[in-house]
Amino acid sequence: MAVKITKEQKDTIEYYNTHADEYCAETRDVNMSGLYAEFGKYLKPGCKILDLGCGSGRDSKYFYDKGYQVVAVDPSIEMCKKTRELVPIDVLEMRAEDLKFENEFDAVWACASLLHINRKYMPLTLDKILKSLKSKGVLYASWKTGNDELTQSDRMFTNYSKEEVIDLFEASMSSLIVELWITQDSIKRNISWTNVIIKKQ
Repeated sequence: MAVKITKEQKDTIEYYNTHADEYCAETRDVNMSGLYAEFGKYLKPGCKILDLGCGSGRDSKYFYDKGYQVVAVDPSIEMCKKTRELVPIDVLEMRAEDLKFENEFDAVWACASLLHINRKYMPLTLDKILKSLKSKGVLYASWKTGNDELTQSDRMFTNYSKEEVIDLFEASMSSLIVELWITQDSIKRNISWTNVIIKKQ
């Protein structure tokens, strides 16, 4: 099923195209060690990871430098360029809603990227992500904590509470939540994040 791109999403992608340098400067040096450590508990040496919404390329580079096979995806052409400049991997200009992979990845990393997907399309998007995973593959995802949809700085955000994340994955018979926790923003903004790691059944 094709998911039509909305005006809000077009505006969000254009924001990242226009502010690529500024966004990279703000996010590339953020300390992600705690999240990497949690995700890393479920990774095997040399496994294949999809960096879904790669942004500046920070996380793709980390996983590549650790010896993992990495494929990166982002709907912003400028973010794709930034990632290619940082790490020598395949980087695809693509929305999460348009994924067409099947049983290809051992893990998917969706750090602060699914928050730009319209709420009504989230179940379909998660289904596509699960299809991209091999059996027993893992997904890490995070959203700003809340239960609203809003536009800030020309970007659309869909926020989720822990309870809503539980509902999202419990509706799927093919996934199991193995960790669910809240963290505070690493850039010292007054934001908390809902984090989840799920395993494909």
